[in-house]
This record gives sequence, structure tokens and C-alpha cells, in this order.
Amino acid sequence: MICSYCGTKGLEDICSFCRDNLNIKRPTLKEFVVLEDVEKPFNELSCFHTYDLLVLLRLVRKERAKAYDLMLTLKKAGKSPQIEEAM
Repeated sequence: MICSYCGTKGLEDICSFCRDNLNIKRPTLKEFVVLEDVEKPFNELSCFHTYDLLVLLRLVRKERAKAYDLMLTLKKAGKSPQIEEAM
């Protein structure tokens, strides 16, 4: 076996260099990640590839930024002077 982290060859169950268990199934990249994946439980998210988790984090941060900008817009709209309907 070859360790997927450090590349050490000729191993059985545990890498002699990095002490990683080689019998664990490694996550693979998904074709796409959608924002709804955020609602999945931790057990399922722990099976995601690191890159997929980073993409998911970027999507969540983008949505949070949109919500924050909308909140600021509504807050500013409440402070602005009102225009009468007659005008």
C-alpha cells in the first residue's frame, strides 16, 4: 500500500511516517455542491472532501453577505426621509 498523505510505500495498516490509518475510505470530490448540503448532519458532512467543504463554506458566506447587505439596505431605508404620494 501507498500512503495517500506522505507517499510512503510498502505499508500494511498504519503508515510508519505519518501514523495514518490506511484502511479508512477516503472522500472523493463531488461533481457539484449545492447550498442545501449545509442542512446535512455532521456525520454526512464529515464524508465530504475538503475541497467540497471549502466550496460549501464559500456559498454559505456569500448568502450571509447577501442577507447582511439586505439588512443594511432596510435599515438605511427606515432612516431616509419619506416622499409624499402627492409628489
